[in-house]
Amino acid sequence: MKFTIQKSEKTGQYWFRIVASNGNILASSEQYAQKSSAVSAVESIKQRAGDAEVVDET
Repeated sequence: MKFTIQKSEKTGQYWFRIVASNGNILASSEQYAQKSSAVSAVESIKQRAGDAEVVDET
């Protein structure tokens, strides 16, 4: 799995995607005005995701 940082040609804003090893996009973030904000969000997820609770809301 990997994170990719994207930049919109239209708005100039940044977002990230979580991409599976087979290339499927698993998730996309909100858009950020600054690239550093998108990078910070990725780092935050990387640090905290292992402890994340799974909540079944079905």
